[in-house]
Order: sequence, then structure tokens, then C-alpha cells
Amino acid sequence: MKFLKLSSFFLVLLVGCVNTHYDRSENFLFSWKIGDLENAALEAEHLAQNGPKRDRLLYQLEEGSIKRIKGDIFGSIKSFAEVAKEYDRWFGIHLKSEMKISEELVSTLGSAEWKPYKSRVYERVMMRFYQAINYLQTGDQGRARAEIFKIRQAVDDSKQIWKRELEISREQMAKKGVDLDKGIEKSQKDNFQDELIRLRTKVPKNYPVFVNPAATYLEALYFLHGGSSNDDYEKAEFTLRQLSSVYPDNKWILEDYQLARTYGRVIKPVTYVFFETGRSPVRLEKRFDLPIMFFKSTSRIPYLGLAMPSLRFNEQYIQDLMVSEKGTNSFVQTKMLADFDLIVSQEFEKFYPIELTRAISSAILKGSMQYLATNAVRSEDQALRTAVGVGAGMLSQASTRADLRSWSTLPKQIRFCKLQNPSNNKLTIQGVGTNYVEEFNVKPDKTNILIVRSISSHVKLNMVNHITFP
Repeated sequence: MKFLKLSSFFLVLLVGCVNTHYDRSENFLFSWKIGDLENAALEAEHLAQNGPKRDRLLYQLEEGSIKRIKGDIFGSIKSFAEVAKEYDRWFGIHLKSEMKISEELVSTLGSAEWKPYKSRVYERVMMRFYQAINYLQTGDQGRARAEIFKIRQAVDDSKQIWKRELEISREQMAKKGVDLDKGIEKSQKDNFQDELIRLRTKVPKNYPVFVNPAATYLEALYFLHGGSSNDDYEKAEFTLRQLSSVYPDNKWILEDYQLARTYGRVIKPVTYVFFETGRSPVRLEKRFDLPIMFFKSTSRIPYLGLAMPSLRFNEQYIQDLMVSEKGTNSFVQTKMLADFDLIVSQEFEKFYPIELTRAISSAILKGSMQYLATNAVRSEDQALRTAVGVGAGMLSQASTRADLRSWSTLPKQIRFCKLQNPSNNKLTIQGVGTNYVEEFNVKPDKTNILIVRSISSHVKLNMVNHITFP
């Protein structure tokens, strides 16, 4: 009887470990990749309402993104508003939260995906970015302005959150006899460091931490073309000066910077085309043998096996747009604004020690539980001891998994171009290397911002937003 009960217990736990985020979202991801936005929206909405509570925030991000792309702006606003509420539960206004940051780092017996998903820095910035665009699309200038201010606040808050989590990680590891910094430093030539070395090569050394240039540029354009006071133009000038340090050779950014310095005296209506293309990096699992160098000489734990995330970049995408006035052969091509391979890689490298802390803490706890379980039945018969040993080992192996959750409907890149409003009020947009051609009308007396989305080179372009200033 004991044998059957224990077998049932381990079976239930194993089923819970095997069922992952990727399993639950398979239908949604398939619909998204092939451009079936209607079905993708239904799947995202179903997951947001019926998926595990710990993942609701992530599914609401997906729902908000998909609904925005398919033109359901008010549905997108509602989804992102729910995300904002959940984010405030974790971090609150000025980081005064109902939840302690340390709670998210507490050891767990199960998979890393069993913890509540609280989003990543670049995701929080993009949520504010998309929500600001949503409100601009509906003409709600007040809420749009509030979201634009929250973009910068999300970056500032995240720097503090990262520092706190890193400090807590070091403290928790020290209590367990693990020297986190020394272990990472000494394993530079080990396979354990391969992922970090690979990602560091993608990020320029002077690239600002946690900054998304697309979100920064939207903030600048809002104050530049929608400005109503000197304070607004000063905000635009400050932001564009920062952005010009990231892209010192981009003529359009430098031109806008000079315009901001005129405080609106020579600003004329123009058209910007933002091109969101491809799909952001996905997280895959990689198994590691944790070297002994992580442990202090007094530690009695010589070795552990861990599961850590790695990044895979999606290379199936339309690389550029050609934009021209309809009926002419003169066109401009977009330039890079936000490279999510770079942005995600930088954040991944920054948070890697924190994720390592979670993995080590979980492995130590599982090792202790496995020892206690087998030790408790030492006096029982051979069959029961075997069942407990095998079951505990299988459970530990199955639950040793990396957290692979991330906002999957974000783009690989956001590119942009700037041009004079066409004389016939019509633009032709074509994906470079494709037959996808779209025509759009612009308002001649307004500054126009057109946002175009491409999922892959096999899916047609989608016009997502048309915003005008003033």
C-alpha cells in the first residue's frame, strides 16, 4: 500500500513538472508564427483567463500585443492595464510593493517555471511603449502622456530592482556556502561561461543599460511634435541628445535633435515609418554541471547539476523596408532603432547571476529532500526503498528545469525612417527582398507616425498604427 501511495505521489509531481509553458502555449505560438492573428488572439485570451495563475501576466502581455496588431486597440488597452496592475503588485509605486523582491528568489522544490512570472525589464518598457501608442491612437493624450513618463520610470526602477536582486542573490548563496562571484570568475574557460561570452559579443561596451531606443525615440517625438511649451521641447532635446550618443551617425535623429533646440520654431509636418520585424529571441534550456569552484572549502556539497536558460535568435525575418511617395522611384530605407537581440542579450547577461542563484538554491533543496526521503525509509523493505529512491531521483531530474518564459510576440528589430509628407498624400511601402507591397494615406498637414509589423518573410505586412501630431 505504501508503495502504491508513494508511486501515485511521485507520478502527480512528475506530471506537473513535465507540463511546461511551451506545452500550454503551443497552439498560440503556432497561430502567431503563421500570421493567423484571429486564432492567436483567441488562444492568448483563453490562456490569460484559464492558464495557471502564475503565468497570467505573461499571457496578458501576449493578448495585448496580438490584439494591438489585429486592430483591437481597446482590447489591447484592457490587457496591458491588467499587466500594469500585476506589475504594481510586485513592485508598486516607487518600489513600495505588496511583494518582497526577496520572495521571488526563495528556493523552490519544483521547476523554476512554478514561480509567478513578474516580467523582464525590456518587457515592462515595451508594455508602456505599446500602451502609450494605443492611447495616442485613440486620441487620449492625457493617458498617453502618463504612459510615456512611465517608460523612463520603468528603466530607472529596473536598475534599482536589479541591484537589490543581485545583492540578495549574493547573500543567499553565502549562507549556503557558495561564492557566486568567485565561481563565475573562475569558470571563465569552462563551458558554463560559453553562453555569457557569446552574448557579450553582441552588446557594445558603451551601450546604456536597460535602455530601449525605440521607446526613447517615441518619448522624444511626443514632446517634439506634440509639444505645447518650452518644457516639452527641453524634454525632447534632452532625450534626443541621449539617443544621438547611441546612434551618432543617424541623420534623422541628429536632425530632430537640432529641431528640438529651436523650441518648435521651425518644425514642419513630416512622416515617420516604424518597422517592427521578426520575432525576439527565445529561451532554450541548457544543462550544466556546476563546478566545485563555486563552493567554499568548508562546504560539504562538492557537485550539482543545473538547468539554465540560453538564447536562440530568430533569423527568419524581413530585414528592411523601402518607403517612397506613390508613383515615384525615389525611396528611403529604414535604419536600425532597437535591436532586441542586443537588448535581450544585455539583460540576460546582467541577470544571469540571479538566475544562477535560483538554480543553485533549488538544486541544494532538492538534494536535501532526496536525502531525507531515502533516509526516512532505510528500515523499510527493499521494494519501498527502491521506489522512494527511484521516485525521488526522477522527480529531482524532471523538476530541474530552466525558466523559459518570455513575451514571444515582441519583434526582433524596430527600424525606422523619416521623410517629407508626400505631395499626393500616399506612401508605398515594400519589404526588401519580398513582393509584399502596401499603400497608405497620410495627413498632409500633420506629423504622421506609421507603425508596420512583419512577423516573418512568409507573412504579409500589417499596418498596426497611424498616429498624428498635433
